[in-house]
Amino acid sequence: MTHLLALTSYIDTHVMSIVLSILASFVLGFIWYGPLFGAQWMAYNNITKPKKEDMKFSMMLPGISASIVAVFVQSAVLGRMFEIMQPDSIGQVLLIATILWLPFTALTIVNSYAWSGKRIGHMSLEAGYYLVSIWTTAAILYATL
Repeated sequence: MTHLLALTSYIDTHVMSIVLSILASFVLGFIWYGPLFGAQWMAYNNITKPKKEDMKFSMMLPGISASIVAVFVQSAVLGRMFEIMQPDSIGQVLLIATILWLPFTALTIVNSYAWSGKRIGHMSLEAGYYLVSIWTTAAILYATL
């Protein structure tokens, strides 16, 4: 219970860094799945370029909502962890984020994609985005410690 209270206290005192993390995640996602790797991602998912009239905000709302919640929770937990651990450098922060990403994100994606028979490139593209996203979040949180 103590850690839950400390987590809510962290959220109360670090709202701006959490909001910045959420915004940075969306900007990164726009760039990652747009100009950087959008064509590859669409090819991996057998998606043809959608027509403007087919793109509706209401269709994107569940994904946007899930992303906001995910980055909010990640930011709160990572930030609280950094308060406890008091990392000395950005390198330590990125290492901690990578260590958390590996079992909870990367290996989950590998397992899911292996069972569904998806390509290694597709798996790498998705896992890579989440690694860069958690690094971005960690850097923002470290900067506001």
